[in-house]
Amino acid sequence: MSDTLTDQFKAGFRRYPTGVAIVAASTETGPVGATVSSVASVSANPPMLSFSVSRSGRSGPALTGSDRLAVHVLTESQALVAAAFADRTAPRFTVAQGWTLPHGEPPVLHDAAASFSGRVARVIPAGEAWLVLLEVDAVSLGESTDPLLHHDRNYWSLGPSVSTLPLDRILPEKAS
Repeated sequence: MSDTLTDQFKAGFRRYPTGVAIVAASTETGPVGATVSSVASVSANPPMLSFSVSRSGRSGPALTGSDRLAVHVLTESQALVAAAFADRTAPRFTVAQGWTLPHGEPPVLHDAAASFSGRVARVIPAGEAWLVLLEVDAVSLGESTDPLLHHDRNYWSLGPSVSTLPLDRILPEKAS
């Protein structure tokens, strides 16, 4: 293992499991999108989320230059869709993947766990990435199913929930 801070930083975050989403936009040259694992809720009022995208990738400039975006939270059954969007040469936005391409609006991924559409409120340069703040004006909820997770360069699904255990097995007894 390399001793550089950058390599250690990357290795540390590979140990942090995250959800997986695809950010998509409609551009003059066609739809564009990228797989991201950095989606975070920022504010409930007004509804706002954030994500980061690489400044060196091909999709980043097109996404950050768009006025409107859609963020689609993926389910465990959509691992191949995530992989396609992480691969620069794989087909994207296909009907088989579940996409609809409404004219002038961000692409819609059917069967996503949730989709957030909105206006780009701010794009902030942050090192090798852009941090994007999206002011959400529409939310679409899909079926409640297991999410797709990213951990240590692989896609995963959830195992059994630990919340079904009795609380006395999870929480230590309170001292009197």
